[in-house]
Amino acid sequence: MTGVWGIASFLVGFLHLLQAFAYDGGNVKGVSPSELEQRIRSASNLEELLRITHPRELKLWRCRSKLKSYISSDTRSGPHRSTRFAAAFYDIEILKVIDEEWQKTQCMPRETCVDVGKDLGTATSTFFKPPCVSVYRCGGCCNEEGVTCLNTSTSYVLKSVFQISVPLTQAPEPITIKVANHTSCKCSPTGSRHPPTIIRRSVRNPEYGCFPENRYCPSGFQWNNSRCECVPEKDTPLIRRREGTVLTS
Repeated sequence: MTGVWGIASFLVGFLHLLQAFAYDGGNVKGVSPSELEQRIRSASNLEELLRITHPRELKLWRCRSKLKSYISSDTRSGPHRSTRFAAAFYDIEILKVIDEEWQKTQCMPRETCVDVGKDLGTATSTFFKPPCVSVYRCGGCCNEEGVTCLNTSTSYVLKSVFQISVPLTQAPEPITIKVANHTSCKCSPTGSRHPPTIIRRSVRNPEYGCFPENRYCPSGFQWNNSRCECVPEKDTPLIRRREGTVLTS
């Protein structure tokens, strides 16, 4: 263990030496304050941040992390054998906690509850039980202003629920619906594409039609594949004309 602590002491001294050269008056040398601020704001994870603020110490920090892991496995290590070195870079435990918190808030698919009625765009006379289903939707923080966490790929998952229409003329009917499930996400400029809510089941798909294709509509309404919604039956002739269907009197 004498050799290990010798290495640890060397790393501590080296960290102090590098820290003296890395900064000048609180600023990274060769970088203007405004540019430094922009770089720090754009950092997407802990390693990127340390690469900006402490580029020389980053590799040594990794070594310290491995060293701490090795030392902690030695049952002979006493309380005085700590890898928290005063004024040397940052405490490894603090960096670990910050990194874990940062990873939890990244832009990625997250399990969430979606209101079935709102997602399908059904009439108020129809409701579902359970009222919500569990799917994955993009969420999390982006590291720059003007960008939003948006989905880059979507799949559709099947969910079984009870559909209930009022007035109650029949028992709740079990149905299977397709709901959008985000599979990958990316921080993209706001307005560069449709909002993620538009990429839901209710949007018409040119190849596969609406989701679901066989829709249940309340009395007096009829499902329209062009609009992907229930429309009053009296509007059907007009819709058919728009679709180019020949009408017969």
